[in-house]
Amino acid sequence: MNRYEFGALVASLREDMRWTQLELSERSGVDISAISNIERGERKTLLKDNMLVKLADGLQLTSMERQEFLFAASGVTELDTVRKELARVKKHFDPTTFLKETGEHIACITLPVLVTDAFCDILLANHCLIDFYGVSPELLQNADTIVGGYNTMRYIFDPLSNFPEILGNDSFERLALINTRYFRRRTLRVRSKPYFAKLLKELLDNKKYPSFERCWRKILFEEHDDFSLPIQRSDPDNAHSFVAVDSLLALTPFGELYIHQILPLNRKTAERIEKISKKVGEGYEQFAPFPDKRK
Repeated sequence: MNRYEFGALVASLREDMRWTQLELSERSGVDISAISNIERGERKTLLKDNMLVKLADGLQLTSMERQEFLFAASGVTELDTVRKELARVKKHFDPTTFLKETGEHIACITLPVLVTDAFCDILLANHCLIDFYGVSPELLQNADTIVGGYNTMRYIFDPLSNFPEILGNDSFERLALINTRYFRRRTLRVRSKPYFAKLLKELLDNKKYPSFERCWRKILFEEHDDFSLPIQRSDPDNAHSFVAVDSLLALTPFGELYIHQILPLNRKTAERIEKISKKVGEGYEQFAPFPDKRK
């Protein structure tokens, strides 16, 4: 991430808090002229560690967001070096073929699997995952015409979601906070992108997603260790499923993709997933577009 991109990121984070540069200066202790220079991508202001920490504090970043923020400010990380190498072969990379091959791969996996991008939009999901979570058909209708129609946050917070029903209030609250924290961290580097601005505006519409803004703000003040504990869900037969998520990063010339595999944590859950896998067989569905994000 270069200075101009980092400056745009700082401006986006500040605007998300609905603050002026002066307000950020007062809250962070960083001189307003320095903030102005940073947001414009000026090199006259050195990005010293103590200044970056003050900015992170002032912007009220979560611990996971703070890590991404400091990496972004460093200019070059190991991942950035790899991204530059990938950019050189971009013209030889076909996203359509890549998604097709990835979809065919996850279709054969007998565990629930989904693939998301840097915006947490769902690109691919195998049939085992779709059946395991009982994705509501109503949520899929016209999803391609909605900003963030295939975003993971929509499938959690939309009133049509069945997560509150199958999890119960306490487990759903934890699921919502866990995923919101992940969403904040994963999207930090793309906060200045036009698509993310549209996506966040859509999600913050309380008429459409009544609980999202509360979790989006609440996560700033609640970062408990128990967020990493497995989620329990009640199944139709009144049994309980315990699962965790194992994620793998895949770098492409058009951005990062994340392959998430749902792991059973007890015998009952493993048996249920095995039963679903045998019932639905191999297969996958493609959802959000990649890398095109014009909507």
